[in-house]
Amino acid sequence: MSDAHGTSGEDWADARGALWLAELDSYEQMLEPLGIALLDRAALQNGQHVADIGCGGGRTSRLAAHLVAPHGSVHGIDIAPMLMTEATRRAEAEGLRNLRFSTGDATSFVPEEAPFDRLMSRLGIMFFADPAAAFANLRRLLKDGGQADFAVWASPQDNLWMSGARAIVAEHIELPAADPLAPGPFALADPDRFAALLSGAGFPQVDMQAWYGPIGVGGAGSDAAKAAEFSLRAFSFATVLAGAEAGLEEAIREKVIAFFRQFETPDGVQVPGKAWLVRAMA
Repeated sequence: MSDAHGTSGEDWADARGALWLAELDSYEQMLEPLGIALLDRAALQNGQHVADIGCGGGRTSRLAAHLVAPHGSVHGIDIAPMLMTEATRRAEAEGLRNLRFSTGDATSFVPEEAPFDRLMSRLGIMFFADPAAAFANLRRLLKDGGQADFAVWASPQDNLWMSGARAIVAEHIELPAADPLAPGPFALADPDRFAALLSGAGFPQVDMQAWYGPIGVGGAGSDAAKAAEFSLRAFSFATVLAGAEAGLEEAIREKVIAFFRQFETPDGVQVPGKAWLVRAMA
């Protein structure tokens, strides 16, 4: 989960992956509603063999493994080795024998059991440096007639949980101009562009559905202060704060706390978000 300037696969294999691992439980709690919506729409069945692309800490992989059990299997793939280590640990702790994880770049990685019945990804496909090549490889991972289900963020304007805090930082510190097509969380926000990429990769049938739901910034039960601390630590624009003078950093933090305060609920900070749930048939 980076800001709109772009985050490459190499970043995720190193610093961004380590940062995600450090905040893994908060991220997983934050993204749980979208992950559940993705799985509900995918309607996985017992006996299917599934690849979970950009699976991160493996939460959706574990849920999918339960859905396809006892005869199906799930293979989670991510470019961040530290996340694959933790995902494996969590799957083993849960006793899931039909789930495995591999470190690999989805642009080129082909697991030995490919092609799969199904592909899925919760927010793991927006960071490709060469999306056309990456989606062509994903098509190779899927059986003819198979189905892929993806969740990607809609526009920054529809996702104030990130863009609101980023705008506050930008008021005080110059940030690089955002490139909407650069690898990053909003790289596939344009549904027409995304559909064209999928069609060009060999997915002739593409169906997109808008998802609207709460984004629990900072994890379950967070308040405005925790949400601000999380966003300023975990989102990649936080790196610009590292060299800021103490007074400026504190001023930014107070404004971000005030921003998140309007979204406080008894269940924690809940900021409206929008994503696309995308079904692509091979």
